[in-house]
Amino acid sequence: MPQKIPTPSEADEQAAVIEWSEYMQGTYPELKLLHHIPNGGSRNKKEAANLKRQGVKAGVPDLHLPVPRGKYHSLYVEMKVKPNKPSKAQIEWINALIDNGNAAIVCYSAQRAIKAIEYYLNLK
Repeated sequence: MPQKIPTPSEADEQAAVIEWSEYMQGTYPELKLLHHIPNGGSRNKKEAANLKRQGVKAGVPDLHLPVPRGKYHSLYVEMKVKPNKPSKAQIEWINALIDNGNAAIVCYSAQRAIKAIEYYLNLK
């Protein structure tokens, strides 16, 4: 019986984007600024309350590249794997970021995120 190939998790896909970005810093030095915003994950109530008190907000996209390109101040990337969809809070954040001059997208694979980041970095 053939074995089922496991589907990569959002964390796996995001890690692949970060690995690519570290490799490509010679071509795109700005990638050294690409970082993860750790707003997700399961936490106990005490830790969740402490993080909320420190400014953690539901819905903030996973990755941020604080480099202006074209008409944008910076790029935000929300990583998903199918069949997952952005939450209401994530959609609200993405729309607010766009309304405030940022590029913000949802990517369903590392490959898609990498292409989007390269496209963004090549904007004039």
